Amino acid sequence: MRKLSLTLPAIVASLALSSAATADDTDQRLDYLSQQFSATETHAAYWQNGWFGLFAGVTAVNGIAYTQTEGEHNKYDRVVGFTTSFLGAADMLMNPMKTHEFSRQLSAMPDGSASERQAKLAQAEAWLHQAAERERYERSFLNHALSGVVNGLAGLAVAYDDKRPDDGWVTFLTGMITSEIKIYTSPTTMTETEAAYNSGKFSATAAMSEQPRWQVAAFGPVLSASYRF
Repeated sequence: MRKLSLTLPAIVASLALSSAATADDTDQRLDYLSQQFSATETHAAYWQNGWFGLFAGVTAVNGIAYTQTEGEHNKYDRVVGFTTSFLGAADMLMNPMKTHEFSRQLSAMPDGSASERQAKLAQAEAWLHQAAERERYERSFLNHALSGVVNGLAGLAVAYDDKRPDDGWVTFLTGMITSEIKIYTSPTTMTETEAAYNSGKFSATAAMSEQPRWQVAAFGPVLSASYRF
């Protein structure tokens, strides 16, 4: 009995330490994910709303201006512009970048108790995966190929159906440039975050991101300033 009485306090202490370690790990992971969502919220919102607004605006302009446009070739350009921009707006609407929405919803979730923090972490992990998948799709070969198909068909229509080869090339090239700018300005933060999180490197990454980006140092009469990207 004496041996049992000496062992029980050790078991209780071990369980308490294990529980504390689990709570610390949950808080650390949650803080890291919350930090990363907040860091990319503005970029994701501007990218999603900006490109959707651009495509929707061009669609509306071409649709409204069609009846007031003179010349069959000009009208044909209006139809092509309406079609390609409509497809772009529809894609942004049906497959949106929701990272900024996830960030706001995550911030609004309660985290006062251990169970609430665990639930919040589980949701953050699910949103992280969704956001990273959307970022990967945006820069995928499939998305590049689909953009090429849409712009290629638009160029071919102008070149062969409307018998304007030079204008067909211009239509194709301007459409591809716009599509590639859209792709290469898309956020990548959550893809990088997922990789760091899954590899267990989020602690070092979080610590680095908390350091001030601007650093100023004096070397005698010389003042040095640097910015960490």
